[in-house]
Amino acid sequence: MCGIAGIAHRDASHPVNPALIQAMCERIVHRGPDDFGVFTRGALGIGMRRLSIIDLAGGHQPLSNEDQSVWVILNGEIYNYRELRADLLGKGHTLATMSDTETIAHLYEEYGDRCVERLRGMFAFALLDLGRQRLLIARDRLGIKPVYYADLPEGLVFGSELKAVLAHPGVPREVAPEAVAEFFRHTCVPGELSIYRAVKKLPPAHTLVYERGRVSLSRYWQVQPAPDESKSEAQWLQEMRAVLRDAIESHMVADVPIGAFLSGGLDSGALVALMAGASKDPVRTYTVGFVTNEGRFDERAAAKVVAEQYRTAHFECLLEANVVDLIPKITRAFDEPFADSSAIPNWLVCEETARHVKVALSGLGGDEMFGGYERYVGLMLGERYHRWPSPLRRVAASLVNMTGSYSYLGDRARRFVQAGDLPLEDRYLAFISTFADVGEVLSPDLMAELGDYQYRYRHVMRELVARHPLDVALYSDLNLYLPDDLLPLSDRMAMVHSLEVRVPYLDHLLVEFAARLPNRFKVRGFQKKVLFREAIRPWLPDAHFARPKQGFAVPMASWLKGPLKELLGDMVESAGLRESPWLNGAAVRRMVQEHTSGTKNHEIRLWSLVCFQAWQRECYDQPAAVPA
Repeated sequence: MCGIAGIAHRDASHPVNPALIQAMCERIVHRGPDDFGVFTRGALGIGMRRLSIIDLAGGHQPLSNEDQSVWVILNGEIYNYRELRADLLGKGHTLATMSDTETIAHLYEEYGDRCVERLRGMFAFALLDLGRQRLLIARDRLGIKPVYYADLPEGLVFGSELKAVLAHPGVPREVAPEAVAEFFRHTCVPGELSIYRAVKKLPPAHTLVYERGRVSLSRYWQVQPAPDESKSEAQWLQEMRAVLRDAIESHMVADVPIGAFLSGGLDSGALVALMAGASKDPVRTYTVGFVTNEGRFDERAAAKVVAEQYRTAHFECLLEANVVDLIPKITRAFDEPFADSSAIPNWLVCEETARHVKVALSGLGGDEMFGGYERYVGLMLGERYHRWPSPLRRVAASLVNMTGSYSYLGDRARRFVQAGDLPLEDRYLAFISTFADVGEVLSPDLMAELGDYQYRYRHVMRELVARHPLDVALYSDLNLYLPDDLLPLSDRMAMVHSLEVRVPYLDHLLVEFAARLPNRFKVRGFQKKVLFREAIRPWLPDAHFARPKQGFAVPMASWLKGPLKELLGDMVESAGLRESPWLNGAAVRRMVQEHTSGTKNHEIRLWSLVCFQAWQRECYDQPAAVPA
């Protein structure tokens, strides 16, 4: 696990300054505190910070092929590198190390850009082909590892995080209005956008080639819903257990001790059960509860039952969540606006786990693969509600709106009935949007600049070939919620603490299996993760299946009336809001007044505003990068 950065100049006679590459890498030293490496040759240069996981002694990067015509740096892990290495040796290649990174250089010699199709893992790598004066960058299929890049007049600049790219003095810091609008819809900046016009993200499952001064992108993998109705439930059950076991065991390759996040949920419980079956040593498991002014959020008791059943080396602690102190730290870790509040408990979990191990496996992705969210049930029920006569829907909507319930569930109930008249795709968008209409909070000038901008969600839906309600939700989450919210959250909260987090439920072979699984085995009536629950039932205590899903919820509504109330007041009165080129100050003040008076629950929307203002204060208003 590492942080990578590099430069490719358009002018072949313009050499890359290795000191500048080093300055870019120093911005992401948290991603790799163990080692540093840089390689420059003329107009091309790459560098990396290394967190040593595989081949601790021999894995110093950048690494090359035999004649040093191909150089590569890797952020991530290639889980099938041993099989790839054996195949390459059989083809006559000479490999100098046992590193997974070195295999990529030799795969490129054999297969060119299509070498990426043979990799199983989470990765972002950059490869220099010196003979062709060519740079190849690739990102893994699901977008687990990040890549940012800027195509500048002088050439291409790239890095694992925005802060590395912004360390280059030639990168402008003009804010992209599309990114601001997308943030207030999804609490993150999705797709290829970054918050800055000049910087983009390489999309998941894409390669980027920079050659002769031109950037070209290519997609190498895509998965679509393709339910296979030819198998019985018993056959699906058997296959699911085999796929789960293979995915988790494949993610256990390492030359350092690995651990696992263990909550009271099904995904992490099944993860630990399968890890225990594949390990000769006790699995190291980590459970963190956290305390707030509103009480405890604590699954330690349920997690301990699984830890005892599988005799893990179990560590647990109860931490205090001081949200006011954490906001600036979390904001600086993301470099751009990000408002998924589960970043707070994730910070605490990763901070504590990193005291013990360098690598931890996570149950992230199980809900998106197998249908674990309440909103999936809501979308299926919404199809029935949508077929009610219009007068009956109006009565239902009136009754819900009359309740005036100042709660998260009340807000969700109102969203459900308000979306009842919408077509299927618009209905799910209403479920997952922070603001149903971003024009409610954005300044008129910014809205005018947006014009007829098409949001990322619309692009995702245009690619979907199926139209079952569950397909709409799962495909949206696979292509938007996971790569743009959950995976960046996991990556930044772990890497800021120099911790590698692996996500075996997002192994691409498991994802392809889930796409073939008929929808009735995912959500059936009010039942979620139907087949997954049956598959793992022999591995976990019965009580686990009766526990309500908790997740990493936080008491945001209460925080906004308690420890965050002063922040809200400062935001309303700030010159930054009055003079903001992005926000409608009057609308923001109205929402704050409605929430604090108990008229309406705006917790998600106000948290987005708090996070946006924190980004402006901690990142945007800071001085530009100093040239190396």
